[in-house]
Amino acid sequence: MDMLSGQGGAGSWTRELTTLSELLLQAGNQRAARLLSLVQDAESADWEPWDETQTVVLRVRPIFLDLFRPADLQAIATQMDKVMDKTMTFGGGPRHEVTVAAMLADPFAKAELGGTGTLTIQLRDAIADALHPVRSYDLPAVCGAFGLDDGDGEEAHYSKRAYVRSRISHYTQDQLCELGARVVEEHYLPQLWGLLQVLAGKRSGVSSTFKNLIFAADGPKPDLVLADAVSNTIEIVANGQYCLVYDRPLGDAGLSWEDLVTWWAETQPPTDMDDQGPANWLYFRLLRSLDAGRAESDEPGPETLMFQTYAKLLKVHGFQLPALVPQVYLHYDPYTRARRKTVGPLPRQRMDFLMLLRGRRRLVIEIDGVQHYAVGRQASPKLYAQMVAEDRELYLAGYEVVRFGGDEFRSADRARVMVREFFERLLTAHGYLSEGKRAAGAS
Repeated sequence: MDMLSGQGGAGSWTRELTTLSELLLQAGNQRAARLLSLVQDAESADWEPWDETQTVVLRVRPIFLDLFRPADLQAIATQMDKVMDKTMTFGGGPRHEVTVAAMLADPFAKAELGGTGTLTIQLRDAIADALHPVRSYDLPAVCGAFGLDDGDGEEAHYSKRAYVRSRISHYTQDQLCELGARVVEEHYLPQLWGLLQVLAGKRSGVSSTFKNLIFAADGPKPDLVLADAVSNTIEIVANGQYCLVYDRPLGDAGLSWEDLVTWWAETQPPTDMDDQGPANWLYFRLLRSLDAGRAESDEPGPETLMFQTYAKLLKVHGFQLPALVPQVYLHYDPYTRARRKTVGPLPRQRMDFLMLLRGRRRLVIEIDGVQHYAVGRQASPKLYAQMVAEDRELYLAGYEVVRFGGDEFRSADRARVMVREFFERLLTAHGYLSEGKRAAGAS
């Protein structure tokens, strides 16, 4: 790696950056790949063939320094090891130790994004910069698709950046974050993505000491207790070994599959599944929690079929789509905290699936078997009343509920089409997919 050995120039680093990003994506670590796109330069100390370790310093704008966690740097170092092993001719290169530091300031350089101004100003400029590559006569239509005010090609031709800025000059920081999250998925700009991550950290509404998400039990159900109503401290007093606990802050950006995979890779001990990548490893772990107690069959159960169908959409459209979290026993967020007043056991109300969408939108998905509304073959008004009462409680707590009937899954082939169309329409309605991407995925 010439650039990392102190030889070569910016072009060499760009080539190595592309290679490292591709390897990280292949390993299922999209976050580390995107962090790498924020790197402006890389330096390393002189290295001799007998040295076992080579230290590499990644240079980034100061505002992005805190985004690089130790696990991210280790993931980048691992891929650097692989690149070096392939390029060395004498049987393997050194192991890498990666650190991150601020860019060295050039007093004569023109101020760039991330250097000056408030975060709101920088975010507004970043959105305009991300859309700048769009051709001027296409820009009005592209902006219109993002919900911005109409205009004409002549105005856009005069200045594309001014065209965009004028339409978002009155946006609040929250509105800019919501728009930026949609723009960056279709017009990726490293600085825009980085600013969104910085703001997500500053705006996070939930402390990491809370048990945000308890889910995917592959054994007996967990027993949950509210240990402290003031701090909202949740304890699992039994069967905690069978479930997963996502205990990281949740911001307005929601919880993506990428977020869930990153958390999984950083918190789980190594196993024989490591070679398959953290995304596949997590996928198979979640599958184990689905359709519990269902008789064996050649066809997948309704929960498994829904999860598998959504996983195919992730492969097509990317890991930035919201995670489909199965078998959720407890979710903490500001909507529900005020409802818990006293310590003691918590009801084990399980959701089949939960999606935490941007803008703190919470979507519960339930698949109703006959046990939800009947006793044996006899319809039960009491069971049905209990079900709709629970839906009302969820609605008042800030959740939306979507129900599927078990009969819709009698034909696996028809169910796959139905589920795929539902998720595509849902993701399009919430701005995760454009009509063009939706059509491309369907083909």
